[in-house]
Amino acid sequence: MNNLYLNRRAYQRRRNDRRRRQLRRRRNIALLLLIALTALLIFGIIKCSRGTQYPKGAICIDPGHGGDYTGAVYEGRQEKDDTLRISLEIQKILEKRGQKVLMTRDSDSNIGLKERTDLANQYESIVFVSIHRNSGAGKGVEIWVEHTAPEPDTQLAKAILANLNDVGIQADRGVKFGYRENNSDADYSVNRESEMPSCLVELGFMENELDNQMFDEHLKEYAEAIADGIIDTFHLEE
Repeated sequence: MNNLYLNRRAYQRRRNDRRRRQLRRRRNIALLLLIALTALLIFGIIKCSRGTQYPKGAICIDPGHGGDYTGAVYEGRQEKDDTLRISLEIQKILEKRGQKVLMTRDSDSNIGLKERTDLANQYESIVFVSIHRNSGAGKGVEIWVEHTAPEPDTQLAKAILANLNDVGIQADRGVKFGYRENNSDADYSVNRESEMPSCLVELGFMENELDNQMFDEHLKEYAEAIADGIIDTFHLEE
């Protein structure tokens, strides 16, 4: 009887030891799987972030507004959509000609004014061109640079405006300096905060039917004119 009891106790100990070993193995396997999964996730995140790195020393194209910030609106037409349409075309043209391009947005997304220039400054863009449509009563194209009229910025604006004139615009409103309220010490944020030559292009008035028609009909030509102005001003193909 005692031997039988002892044998049962020994069997139970062996069985319990076996269960504990199995449990430890399962825990170790689960831990290894967790470590492997974590490593894969980390690698994926790193790979993804590397894949979305912005190019240094690129041409920065800034489609005005976006997301909740529609910009000027006229009979359902929104400035944010027009600026993105032509900016994507400018990007396509520049990249076909071997240029690196940094877009402040490439979809209908929210992005603040400071975020735009911070991005260009961080990645050391060589030039910053902000694309807009005008609002109010008026017609034609105008281009804005800083009130101090820096030489490369002014030359860039003149080159783009001349090219747009060659394509055909309703009116040449000229290169303008500072800010529309005519405060001589004020500037548009994108010109003031960018650390590289910059300009803000107003491609016609949203409330003007002919400006809208010309924008739609000459979109690709306008994009080419802007791309040419950038490349020619900074001698990027020499």
